[in-house]
Amino acid sequence: MTGMKGKERELLFINALPASHSNAIGVLTLRFAAPFGEAWKHCYWDTNMGRSEISNSIFLNSSIPRLWPFATGRGFATRLVERFELAWWRGDRLLASRKPQLQKMFKDVGFAYASPLRNSEATRCREILETVQCPFVVHLWDIMDRSLNADYAWLFSHSEHVFCLSEPMRALVRETAHCETGLLSFVRTRSKVRASFRNRDSIDIGLIGFLAAYRDGLELVARAVESLQTHFSRVTLRYIGPPSQLAYIPESLRELTEHLGVLVGDELDRALMDCDCGLLPGPLPVPEYDQRSKYSVPSRAADYLAVGLPIIATIHPDSATSLFFSSLRGRGFFPVTDSKGLVGALRALREEEVWLNASNECEAFFSQRCDAGIALKEFYSIANSFLQRGAA
Repeated sequence: MTGMKGKERELLFINALPASHSNAIGVLTLRFAAPFGEAWKHCYWDTNMGRSEISNSIFLNSSIPRLWPFATGRGFATRLVERFELAWWRGDRLLASRKPQLQKMFKDVGFAYASPLRNSEATRCREILETVQCPFVVHLWDIMDRSLNADYAWLFSHSEHVFCLSEPMRALVRETAHCETGLLSFVRTRSKVRASFRNRDSIDIGLIGFLAAYRDGLELVARAVESLQTHFSRVTLRYIGPPSQLAYIPESLRELTEHLGVLVGDELDRALMDCDCGLLPGPLPVPEYDQRSKYSVPSRAADYLAVGLPIIATIHPDSATSLFFSSLRGRGFFPVTDSKGLVGALRALREEEVWLNASNECEAFFSQRCDAGIALKEFYSIANSFLQRGAA
């Protein structure tokens, strides 16, 4: 960053997933890192969603199973894998032989950002941080396990700050460890374009991103198709995301679906601008039994809000998503739990005054909660205080 003396220190992002537009965490990593120019690195270890799009992202590959090939000791095959550096991990622990290499790769790191989603990831984040030996913050986007392990508690208690996506997450952190906490939701830059009301009897519904976790909500939409087609001359679901996610769209919706592929930046905003509303297909399950419903908020909602697009959400009324959007409920954010409610909300948005008021409310909510230029100020302030200290 500007204003430093000496060698510029780097910011390290640590999470399981690649820094790419194939997943929400990857998208947000790229957004968070943008102001740091080239003074940052990223490491990850999960390639189920592909590889990173950037050269400064390092893949810490493979893992020797904890109990392979024997329950105790290190067998010949294990020693062979270690010797030829075919893996970084034994289970979720860094191989001792790899730690000097990790220290060398990240010798210029002055601060780190860790975002584990589950216990195994918390363990790996701790392993990396204890090896690199730098101050850090933790950011919780999802909590996928029902109870947190000791490595989560270590991360919380040793961090400079713990950022949480939702208030239920924040409460859980405070129950686990004594630490500084704050709220930091999904963010993005302002859009150059704005959606507008279209006076027509058809409806185009925008849908973005990862769908595998939201099949319940998509099934609810599918059940409403027949009724929707009696009220609108044409119903189109405009899906923006990777082809692999099309498999999670119910069959009755596929013939109505227009797949636009993976779009980013201005291209994404222009595609959304042509929609009448955005769809959040969940989380719909009861929070008591579903971790996403209890703690998480779909990150791609920021894209709808940025272009002033009203949101229809098939969510549980007690979910973290419902709580997050409580001030916008019924004004720009329309939660539904059944087909009748979905049809009613979409019909209401065909009235110009309702749509325009909803659009204005969404744009205002974006400015207050999701504008990267405002929402990330605290994170950048904490990070820069250590990066500048290290470079002085």
